Amino acid sequence: MSRLKLPLYTKILLWFLVNLGVVVAIGLFYARVIFQPGLDWLLNGPPGSRIELLAMHLTNELTLSPQNEWDKVLWSYHAEKGVTFILFTSDGRQMFGEPVTVPDEVRKRLIDRRRPESRMRPPKRETDADSRLQPRKPRFILRSESPTRYWSGMHLDLMFEAGGQWHPLTMVLMADTLTANGLLFEWWPWIVVLIIGVGASALIWLPIVGGITRAIRRTNDASKRIAAGQFDVRLPDQRGDELGELAASVNTMAAQLGDYVSQQRRITADVAHELCSPIARMQMALGVVEQRSTPEQSAYLAKLDKELQHMARLVEEVLAFSRAATLPEREVPESVPLSMLIEQVIAREAPDEWIHLNVPEVKLHTIKPALDRALGNILRNAVRYAKDIEIIGEVDGHTLVLRIQDRGPGVAEAFLPRLFEPFFRPEVARSRHTGGSGLGLAITKRCIEACQGTLSAQQRDGGGLILECRVPLTVAEQ
Repeated sequence: MSRLKLPLYTKILLWFLVNLGVVVAIGLFYARVIFQPGLDWLLNGPPGSRIELLAMHLTNELTLSPQNEWDKVLWSYHAEKGVTFILFTSDGRQMFGEPVTVPDEVRKRLIDRRRPESRMRPPKRETDADSRLQPRKPRFILRSESPTRYWSGMHLDLMFEAGGQWHPLTMVLMADTLTANGLLFEWWPWIVVLIIGVGASALIWLPIVGGITRAIRRTNDASKRIAAGQFDVRLPDQRGDELGELAASVNTMAAQLGDYVSQQRRITADVAHELCSPIARMQMALGVVEQRSTPEQSAYLAKLDKELQHMARLVEEVLAFSRAATLPEREVPESVPLSMLIEQVIAREAPDEWIHLNVPEVKLHTIKPALDRALGNILRNAVRYAKDIEIIGEVDGHTLVLRIQDRGPGVAEAFLPRLFEPFFRPEVARSRHTGGSGLGLAITKRCIEACQGTLSAQQRDGGGLILECRVPLTVAEQ
């Protein structure tokens, strides 16, 4: 099962929200322990207004209806709102509505302690100077257990006559959930506030987190390019924090690696070049000696000549490997017919072999010597180690995909990643008679990269090896 990958910005924002949630939870727990808050605070907002408006409408309708029809009125409200409506007296007795068992904590809140004259006094306008002295209608929201019920009550400006006495009434709403079908609580305002909060947090954090992620992304891309041998990569290091120091360190590392690799290539090329002259002189001297040698000495001189030839080929490949890195600087891209180029390589490297060829008739604008050398090395290795060689090509968008596949011994899966390393030879190729210096495929890789392409190797089903070259149809001039 693969791990879920999230951008760094998303992770930071999620951790911020988790942290915020923990802080809010701790604050709510502390407030609950210290202040013992209930649910009455809900009535200070829109739910309170809805309950007051509902109480006013119910009062008006009950006033216009005879008392023997008040149960029907309450039932009609129950059918419309989806909650149970009940009427109690000011001392907590149920008078109208579906009979229910009232918990003690609810019954305590049902008692209306207002004076009769203040209970029936019409409300003053809010602009009156003494409006603060007008007692509000007592109202409450409670939660009871076993079973869980939510009770909301509001004392009405309504009285009913029973036994020659008038009794003030209290309207109670009983619901199974806190929402009470939207009368007591609604989720959508909280969801909207949460979305706005998350959006605002994302916008506030965007500049700093975006800057961090961009810096990390640039550093990651630069590291990949440096690993691919592009040591001229430089990162902006104007930041005054650790990421700026990291960028400066990466720039220093790239510069030092570039200098080191350049010096290494230059030393390798110089040493190989300097070896050419003594090897040539030794071969000349050996030729003179061979002319004056006796038959008994000829066998030893032949072995010596073979060793000198091997050394000369090794020095030549080292020089070719060093020069392959500078091909884009020394050569100019040109138009190359693909099929003609491959036929020339086959005629040079495998004139006596039958090779299946299936490539499209396209022209490449690329560095011809680099592509010629790369295809020649691949074909030479295939002829040396394998049989049933096939060269198959296809065009994928603006890229030529060329596969050279054979039915040889192949290469072990563990050796495939190292196949293009300099001087690396798999076990099957370590023989002096069949194996080269181990630079052929390394030179091939550099030649393909000079054409701005890629080279990869994979095992072929049924045995054998597949080398895949992906080369753009057009290579920009350097």
